[in-house]
Amino acid sequence: MIQESKEETHSTTLVWSVILLHQFNHVISGAMPILYPDIMGEFSLSYSQLGLIRSAITFAQGFPQMFVGFFRRWFSGRVIIGVGNLINSIMSVLSAFSSGFLQFFGLSVLAGLGSSTQHPIGASLISAATEPAKRGRMLGLNQAIPSLAFSFTPLIAAYLVTRIGWRSTLSLLSIPALILSIVIILFIKGRGSVEATTKDALNWSNLKDSLRNRNVLSISLLRSVVAFRMGVRTFLPLYFIDVLGFSSETSSLLYSIMLFGGVLGPFFWGYTSEKVNRKPLIIGIMVVSSFGYFCLNYVKEFLSLAALLFIIGFMVQTVIVQSVLSDSVERSQLDQMFGLYFTIGFTISSFSSILFGYIVDFFGFNWGFTYIAAITGVSLIPAFFVQEPRNRKNPAF
Repeated sequence: MIQESKEETHSTTLVWSVILLHQFNHVISGAMPILYPDIMGEFSLSYSQLGLIRSAITFAQGFPQMFVGFFRRWFSGRVIIGVGNLINSIMSVLSAFSSGFLQFFGLSVLAGLGSSTQHPIGASLISAATEPAKRGRMLGLNQAIPSLAFSFTPLIAAYLVTRIGWRSTLSLLSIPALILSIVIILFIKGRGSVEATTKDALNWSNLKDSLRNRNVLSISLLRSVVAFRMGVRTFLPLYFIDVLGFSSETSSLLYSIMLFGGVLGPFFWGYTSEKVNRKPLIIGIMVVSSFGYFCLNYVKEFLSLAALLFIIGFMVQTVIVQSVLSDSVERSQLDQMFGLYFTIGFTISSFSSILFGYIVDFFGFNWGFTYIAAITGVSLIPAFFVQEPRNRKNPAF
């Protein structure tokens, strides 16, 4: 009994450490939209070129997520996620001191490769270490708390970049992830079942069987469509400055307000999803989100824009979708399923950045926002095919 209590305490510590590391991971990526205007100026980049950079980095973050679970054959998820974030933070520090654009580009891509372990392994660890009745809120916290970093980091980055430059700012903001990665690798462990390795990691036969699951297929299609809109947020601070004429400080504030909505939304929707059927929530969120992005074409006054951006940030369906996914497959398949889920999203979204940049360069932001609204509307189609696993007689586990 005492041993079980100790293991449960260690697993709780591990879960919160993974969530905190996710937050520090977002501190690095959350600073980049604020740093990009200075980076664009230093390297004389166009919107299309910035989109190409973002696409390459996002692809490096995304495509390997399907395969990082393979290392669970030999290492615990804790070690994989710690080493990945250690690589991410070290490469980010080095990129901040790069001597030219190509060096910056290459190191940023390597940082993205390291970051690829965070989402699939982190979501899998939290799902495995949390009882089903509380899984929705913990997955919500795993999105809400890191989103808090997305909310306050732009303000911190905007303050720092005007005083110490983008290079020192990026280097400084990479340090917390570096330190916590080392702590997780060396000092934190979960209970035996969470730490255990598995020979089923990246089993193609099991993957094919899982894809016959209606929810896995529907969620994979939904994720594929939604991924085409993921490039838009990188460009919003530039839109606020270049089109609406706001200052860098005001742009950072607006961007932070939207991201703050993303702090409250995941926990709210995660908690709500534990009480009611999740399919109507997913559909409702997507409808409001589509309308919100379309309204960006017409809302330009600061207060109205701030309210709209908060609503857009608050409408987060991903935590609900992840909760459905985790209830729809066997525990042994969590690494593989979350790997597939995040690989689809990040890989497709790597192309969305360059596509959105191209639309903005040649047709303007209004066409860009209309495109994002349309993509969000199309994602409703696979959402209608999602089933509620809790209503089945034989849940996955």
